[in-house]
Amino acid sequence: MRGPGVKQSGLEAILPLTPLQEGLLFHCLYDLDAQDVYVSQHVLDVEGDLNTGALRSAAEALMARHATLRVGFRHQGLANPVQIVPRVVPTPWRESDLTEAPDDAARTARAEELLREDREKRFDLTAPPLVRFTLIRLGEQRFRFSMTFHHLLVDGWSLSVVLHELFALYANGGDTGALPPVTPYRQFLGWLAAQDRDGARAAWAEALAGFDDPSLVAPGQAAGAPAAAPRRVTFGLTQESTEALTARARAHGLTLNTLVQGAWSVLLSKLTGRDDVAFGTTVSGRPPEIAGIESMVGLFINTVPVRMRLTPAETTAGMLARLQRTQAGLLPHQHLGLTDIQQAAGAAELFDTIVVFENYPYDAGRLTASAEEPEDGATTAVRIVGQQTSDQAHYPLALIALPGDTLRFRLDYRPDLFDRSSAVVWGERFVRVLEGLLAEPGRGIGSVPVLSGDERQAVVEAWAMSSASDVELPAGDSVSLVDVFEAQTAPGAVAVSCEEVSLSYGELNAAANRLARVLVGRGVGPESLVAVALPRSADMIVALLAVLKAGGAYVPVDPSYPTDRIAYLLQDSDPALVIATTQVANDLGGEGWLLLDAPDTVTALASHEARNLTDGERVSALLPKHPAYVIYTSGSTGRPKGVVVAHEQVVRLFTATDPWFGFGPEQVWTMFHSYAFDFSVWELWGPLLHGGRLVVVPHTVSRSPEQFLDLLVRERVTVLNQTPSAFYQLIQADAEHPGLGDRLALEYVIFGGEALDPGRLTGWYDRHTQDSPRLVNMYGITETTVHVTHRPLTPVQGTGRQ
Repeated sequence: MRGPGVKQSGLEAILPLTPLQEGLLFHCLYDLDAQDVYVSQHVLDVEGDLNTGALRSAAEALMARHATLRVGFRHQGLANPVQIVPRVVPTPWRESDLTEAPDDAARTARAEELLREDREKRFDLTAPPLVRFTLIRLGEQRFRFSMTFHHLLVDGWSLSVVLHELFALYANGGDTGALPPVTPYRQFLGWLAAQDRDGARAAWAEALAGFDDPSLVAPGQAAGAPAAAPRRVTFGLTQESTEALTARARAHGLTLNTLVQGAWSVLLSKLTGRDDVAFGTTVSGRPPEIAGIESMVGLFINTVPVRMRLTPAETTAGMLARLQRTQAGLLPHQHLGLTDIQQAAGAAELFDTIVVFENYPYDAGRLTASAEEPEDGATTAVRIVGQQTSDQAHYPLALIALPGDTLRFRLDYRPDLFDRSSAVVWGERFVRVLEGLLAEPGRGIGSVPVLSGDERQAVVEAWAMSSASDVELPAGDSVSLVDVFEAQTAPGAVAVSCEEVSLSYGELNAAANRLARVLVGRGVGPESLVAVALPRSADMIVALLAVLKAGGAYVPVDPSYPTDRIAYLLQDSDPALVIATTQVANDLGGEGWLLLDAPDTVTALASHEARNLTDGERVSALLPKHPAYVIYTSGSTGRPKGVVVAHEQVVRLFTATDPWFGFGPEQVWTMFHSYAFDFSVWELWGPLLHGGRLVVVPHTVSRSPEQFLDLLVRERVTVLNQTPSAFYQLIQADAEHPGLGDRLALEYVIFGGEALDPGRLTGWYDRHTQDSPRLVNMYGITETTVHVTHRPLTPVQGTGRQ
């Protein structure tokens, strides 16, 4: 236990470490040859008749007054590291006189060199004190004074207390009796030891439940690679913007810290491509129940996670209020160390970015206020004309908020991982998000601007060709469903019809574009799920296409399904939005849904443009890998399970099958099955991706084989997609009404969805030739995008004879 210069009898106390001290000590000892990023330095530029002797005496009195400033650390041979407190330690003091330097520039340069050397010099953590003072004379009445210390000892709040007391002691000649009694740091350590750690672990486990992937922004690093010292960029708001933001926050009962965390959540979501993100934040850790806690000196802060799940359609004000409520609920548990929190969450790592809101009781003007009116000639008047703090963190990105008349920020970044230009852009985007959060409190989170006007324009220009109608699209899967649909070049051709309603490709595209813009305004974008609960109609097709154009993925919810199944689908998918009609919403008890027939929706649709959306207008760029739909199957357990399918998978389906069928704009298809059944994907996108016509079969007609047979004849349907069980009933209707069956225009009947009994096709082949229509048996599961097998049938196969 004995260390250099410390005798056992000279110890005042042996104390445990706080959770953050344990973490910092680990990082400090990990690589003793690297620069210790937790060596901090606060520099003051002082002018006036400074009494250097009095300032040194004040520093010595300060060291004697606060046990925390005399702490060292021991870990070797111990199960748990401890901090030792000697009764007396020397006060490391260094003075340099640079007045003999040739000019001011030389003096300034040499002073910077001295301070840098002091800052980069490691402390021996076992040999207290871990504090040193440097006073540099730059002129007759110009000085630069620094306090270099290890972050293991004090936090930012404590530093402000120390500096205020230092100059108070300078003003009264080092008389510690003029200051209030010190509240010992060990009282806080005692309070910390008495906290309910098991309860805190349970609370954090609940708060982080389901958080499966850490929010990491830094690229992969070579194992054992040394971390580069962080660099920084600074940015901020104007005074006018600060005042406006503060007023809006106050009006909504929000703190500026909540706004900063909310803005970082949005930006982090963009950086990681996730809607469930986490980052670290520094909490003050000063329990109000300890008397005198506000003037206590030590390391009280702790780093804890902030988890934020972002739903694009949620209003910004609602998201911020939810964030503030969540953080307030975790206040009683913020004493738990990050290692314990991560273990409670079952994660080795949660984040690699941190947000710090520096709200300290520090006023540089107060430091020397008492010294400007010296008592009994104890000191001479001085004033602080400048200050700077050098502190660092080991995280790849650290955002530090500096409140004041103007809200300022510092973004520390590791230059071995990021370049300065990226850090500058991130800072600009952060400010843009911050100012946009409460500009329109009712807007969806997904519509908060992240890109600048120039960036948005660049995106528009770069992606414009991908949606131009005269571009020949590749045959593979490098495009989205929206790209392929918008490449159709016959806007006057009929795209979809249902009973008396008919829409051309131009009309369908325009209606979907208008609705898509409404959805984007509600925050819908890539990765968003939008439930569509509409009866069979042309509007249903418009809605499905609009969701894709907005960038979202549709979740088909057939209103004819049992209500308990519908309730389960909505609960399990947790969509950002539900599109329905007033009647459907009333039947299902839906609230807050987007109702297509509601007057405000009709008005909103009419106000939007009909042209195609660009990626610049969307929340973010729509990519082929983004989800196109989520369809629920019965599931092997009997409970429906949602299957997510991407745009590129559907495009690949039709690219792969095109050589077999050669579908084109002359084909007429039916949507016979429920659009909540994956066979409907083939029925829906078959015609719309090839310029053909889609006939939506009314529900009552789909339940009557005779009426359906009549529809096939009347609409001149050429491509029929059927489950075998439905086709068996059609065979019977065809046999009972030969006059209708003889007028069929069918070219293909494609089976899917269930097993086919070829022997039951005999009656069909008796009345129709082998190739009019051609029968094809296909099959697949939802996870493989509708079909994976293909087998043309013949009359021999139809009779079961081989």
